[in-house]
Amino acid sequence: MPKRGAARLLVLLLAATLLSVVGPAASGPASAAPAEEWVPRPVLNLDFPDPAVVTTPGGLVAYATGDLVPHAWSRQPDGPWRRGPSLLTHKPSWSRAGGVWAVDVARVRGRWLLYYATPVKGMGEHGRCIGVARSRSARGPFRPVGSAPLVCPSYAGTPLAQDPLLPRDPTLPRAGVIDPSWFRDVDGTSYLLYKTDRIPSTIRIVALTRDGQSVRSGATSQELLRSEGVLENPVLTLRPEGYVLFASEGDWTRCGYRTTWRRSPALLDWSTATGGVFLDTTTTGLCGSGGADLVEGRRGGLIAFLHGWTCRGTALPCAGRGKWDHKPRQRGRRALYAARLGWADGVPQVTSWLRAR
Repeated sequence: MPKRGAARLLVLLLAATLLSVVGPAASGPASAAPAEEWVPRPVLNLDFPDPAVVTTPGGLVAYATGDLVPHAWSRQPDGPWRRGPSLLTHKPSWSRAGGVWAVDVARVRGRWLLYYATPVKGMGEHGRCIGVARSRSARGPFRPVGSAPLVCPSYAGTPLAQDPLLPRDPTLPRAGVIDPSWFRDVDGTSYLLYKTDRIPSTIRIVALTRDGQSVRSGATSQELLRSEGVLENPVLTLRPEGYVLFASEGDWTRCGYRTTWRRSPALLDWSTATGGVFLDTTTTGLCGSGGADLVEGRRGGLIAFLHGWTCRGTALPCAGRGKWDHKPRQRGRRALYAARLGWADGVPQVTSWLRAR
């Protein structure tokens, strides 16, 4: 952030704090103007958590956490974005009732593939495993592939997964796997990254077949990263300086949720990785800037899509230390933001924020 950004951020935080203390009655033009002027604005100010975004000949399609994967579409990254219905036709036979979390979508050998985490039996209320669905269109419908999970711990109440995480690591909780993320390396090999749920958190990777619909024969997943705290939503990209992995860290219900980055010279060895914070409240003024995904812009360069909490039906960030999913009177929702991404000596930077048309 430029030096003048510190003063602007102070104005933003003071204005946001005033709004949270005094309430909506004090949010007239005079009090809201400084925040509206400097804080990034959502490109879609509806609840749209954990966005995954792809480009198509007709524009962009975004997918979110929710029942059977709700979506939105737009011709331009800055909108207008239109919310659409869910795109997964049904859950697989090995799933049980519950919402589908944090998906990823990729075009592989002429098919659109949707990787999703859905609840299963045997791992408590929220235990999930990862499956894959396919479609001829980025806007679905997507139909589940196979009769068993793609990735699932062997102790879950499902048919044995192609990646059963054997042998089981006794240091990890019996909580399942979430946050699938597809990546293709320079040699054409495709991989699936994912998170083992709860803490300690780990990010794992497994090689896929060329069509992306199965784990490669003989392949087993391996751990890339481990954290005693929350480390989730992995997204990988390749730069001349090495492999760069973006992830979300912290409590997703709070403003302190943030996006971090790490860089490694090797895909499968992150023991010497360097990194830092990419997006957080201090650098952006947003509340809970996480769940990021990267997509190639039509004019080149990467665009980062992410979610952040907005409150009271406005486009302004929530402010405070609370759990925003537990504050119905504040009407908190995880809105969709977009920013153009640049690089300085291999370090990712936001060059500009996009605003809704």
